[in-house]
Amino acid sequence: MSRLRGLSKQEQVACQIAERVLGAVAEPWDVDGRNGAVDAMLALADGRRAAFEVTVLAAAGAIQTDALLYADDNSWPLPGAWTWTIRVGDPSDIPRLRNSYQNIALACEAAGVERPQELIWHRRTSDSDLRWLVEESTSQMFGHSTVPAVDGEKVRSAMLVPRGRGGAVDVSLEGLRGALQQAFGEHHLPRHIEKLSRADADERHLFIPIHFSALPFPVADGLRRGEAIPPEPPPLPEEITHLWLAPSFSRRVLLWSNTGWSYHNQYDN
Repeated sequence: MSRLRGLSKQEQVACQIAERVLGAVAEPWDVDGRNGAVDAMLALADGRRAAFEVTVLAAAGAIQTDALLYADDNSWPLPGAWTWTIRVGDPSDIPRLRNSYQNIALACEAAGVERPQELIWHRRTSDSDLRWLVEESTSQMFGHSTVPAVDGEKVRSAMLVPRGRGGAVDVSLEGLRGALQQAFGEHHLPRHIEKLSRADADERHLFIPIHFSALPFPVADGLRRGEAIPPEPPPLPEEITHLWLAPSFSRRVLLWSNTGWSYHNQYDN
């Protein structure tokens, strides 16, 4: 949007969500050489002003991994007869994976095993690439022997994805406060909170897009899929009046204010 020019795409989306939920109008603020300014100011319907700061929360390397895999269209050419899934655990693995995945795939196909660790476990190889993948890297490869690389006119590719997580789901979000407390202490949030606390405004809003890697799996998946209202307020200083949590892969945002928590559909008009 032209009137939000100067903000990043992520900041523009956050402003639009806040405008729809609050009936506000956003004005870019961290522009024109303003030093230490919040990202935007919101003109609220009742005439008051709200400072608005946007910052993403993600595990170390997660956003870089996503960007690198996206640049490769989340796929690499297949070297043999099977299709393969490559789960990348850290962006530092990608250069060696790019140079070694074909060798690893071909070695597994020749031995008839779908998981490289089977060759290591049974001492059927001393290949340095295989040993690096299984014993040193945080990435994984899985072969699909029943899904051919070439099927008639269809030519498949190796699928590149970030390494996933799993476990029980915190449907009640009882663990949200503790997870946020830990995340706020380990990441860059304190400096954004400090900048927001200094803003001259009637309200101070912190908007956090949450990458799926940012919080423990039970909380992250509960936040993404559930509709439970967290039982406790977030661990924020009293100067911050509103907290927005926008989990990835979800249509909903969670908003906290002095009236408590509430859910909002970010695509509502």
